[in-house]
Amino acid sequence: MKFKSEFLENYTAQAPLALAFERVMECRILSRQTFERPILDIGCGEGLFANVLFAEKIETGIDPNAREIERAKEFGGYDELIECFGDAIPKPDGAYRTVFSNSVVEHIPQLTPVLREAFRLLAPGGRLYLTVPSDRFDEYSLVSQALGFCGLTGLQARFRDFYNRFWAHYHFYAPARWAEIVTSCGFEVVELHTYGPRYVCLMDDTLTPLGLAARFTKGYANRWTLVPGLRRVLLAPVLALARTILKGAERCDAGGLVFIAARKP
Repeated sequence: MKFKSEFLENYTAQAPLALAFERVMECRILSRQTFERPILDIGCGEGLFANVLFAEKIETGIDPNAREIERAKEFGGYDELIECFGDAIPKPDGAYRTVFSNSVVEHIPQLTPVLREAFRLLAPGGRLYLTVPSDRFDEYSLVSQALGFCGLTGLQARFRDFYNRFWAHYHFYAPARWAEIVTSCGFEVVELHTYGPRYVCLMDDTLTPLGLAARFTKGYANRWTLVPGLRRVLLAPVLALARTILKGAERCDAGGLVFIAARKP
């Protein structure tokens, strides 16, 4: 499998900075993994992530959102796009050698059926790759850090609950707990590490309000930016600083996010 490069430049041209910086770390992580064909993307959304990451089309993307599927067709990164939920994918057992799901499963209330479906669809020896939040992701938000610094731990705990409800995070666990969940669905965990150090999570949280205009554009035109080329030029000075900040951020201790690579025996 061939991957693109210049993840930072390509993502920031097409998405809000906070979203782009997180996805850049994930592009770096996944581009270092082995992707054997056929490949399935669970929760492909609009297809932007696959478009920035892969230099070739992959076989299948699935998502329950019809509007996102239509946008993914425009990007042209998949041979096949299916509108369906992740726990009921209309494909035969063992149809794929690689399944990945990038920043998706934490938003699914019933997680186990989706992981079991991924297990069913993988051929023996196939790989599953997941990126998910850790139990520190909400802690590393700007308001949570400020409340903790002031010693307002009770208010901090309530804010963290609100934060996860706002972002529809149903699952945000310590790495060891994520490993238990994946293992309970039949997989063998072969790699697990955190990424997104606290300073990067704080930066992204601070930048999130700047993406409000992009959220409107996404809702109206089904794309984050209308003129990616112009955005790339305007953000050139920001990217120089971002390269320094994000250097090595795809692997750290006590990060706000977790990468899991698992194998079907």
